Amino acid sequence: MKSEPTYCAGDRIFEGDAVRIGDWDGVVESIITSQSSGWADYWQDKGEGVMLTGPAFGRLYTNFHDEDLVFVRRKDP
Repeated sequence: MKSEPTYCAGDRIFEGDAVRIGDWDGVVESIITSQSSGWADYWQDKGEGVMLTGPAFGRLYTNFHDEDLVFVRRKDP
């Protein structure tokens, strides 16, 4: 990956970001790129994206530019 991971709106993605995916609230747990551990064994087929966690869905993987993935706010310090 040459550039930083971003949401569709162009904001940079950070671990800990509060997000919405569809009607669900969640948090970015991890950012998965071609440089991530396990890329060739597992992630390569799914493509680069983010692992989300949330009360309504548990854990969910989606691509960076998923139109339903919306940035809400940065992690509280």
